[in-house]
Amino acid sequence: MGRGWAEPLMETNFEPTELLGLEEDAVRAVLEDLASLAPEREVESKAFSDCSYVTCKALGLQVRIMGKADVVFLYNEGQQGFTRYAGTLPEVILLLGEPSDKYGGGRFRPVGISYETLGLDIQFKENSWENEQNPMDFISVFQRLDPSHGLCELCGKRASFRCGLCKSQRYCSSECQKKDWAKHQQECAGYAAAKRPISGEGEELLLPRVQQASQRQASAAEVALDAMD
Repeated sequence: MGRGWAEPLMETNFEPTELLGLEEDAVRAVLEDLASLAPEREVESKAFSDCSYVTCKALGLQVRIMGKADVVFLYNEGQQGFTRYAGTLPEVILLLGEPSDKYGGGRFRPVGISYETLGLDIQFKENSWENEQNPMDFISVFQRLDPSHGLCELCGKRASFRCGLCKSQRYCSSECQKKDWAKHQQECAGYAAAKRPISGEGEELLLPRVQQASQRQASAAEVALDAMD
C-alpha cells in the first residue's frame, strides 16, 4: 500500500492542485522530485494526438497535459499497475456532501460523482450505485468551476437553462425547474408581469405558451426554459 514512502510524501505537504496550470516540463520536475523520496520511482511521459500524460505509478499519480496540466489523477491500489496514492487528499473527500453530478452505471461503466465547484471527480471500481462498499478507483483534480457561470438553483449542478419568464433563475433541467416552481413563482418577476393584462400596443406580446400561463395559476410544466448562452 505504499507504506515505504507514504510518510515522507506526507511530510512534503504536496497538494495535487499545485500541478494545475503548469507546463509539462514543470510537472515532470515536480513528480521527479517526489519520486526521489524513495528508490526506483520512475516518471514516464506519453504523448497522444490531443494531449500527453506524465505518470509515476509508484506514487499513484498521473497528470494530463493539454497545453498545460488540466487534470491530476490520484489512483487507488491495483488500478492499471498504480500504487495507492498516499499523500494528503483534498479535505472534501472527508466531508462528502451532495455532488454536482453523478455518472456511469449500467452494464459496463463504473459509477462516479463530481464536485465541479470544488474541482473534484471521484470514480469507483464497480458499476452499481447499490453497492455501499464500492471501492474508490481514482480521484481527478481539476480547475474549479467558477460559480458565476451559474449553477442549478435546486441541485447545484451546472446550469444550462433559465426560467423562461424572469430570465434569471437558473436550472440544469426542466425536472428541477418544476420542483422549484412552487417556491420560485412567489418571487418570479416575469410571472408577476405575465399575470397583468396586456393593455397597449406598445407592450411586448407574450409568447402563446406564457399567455396561457397568465390566464390562470401557472403550473411548472407551462413555464418555458430558455437555454443559457
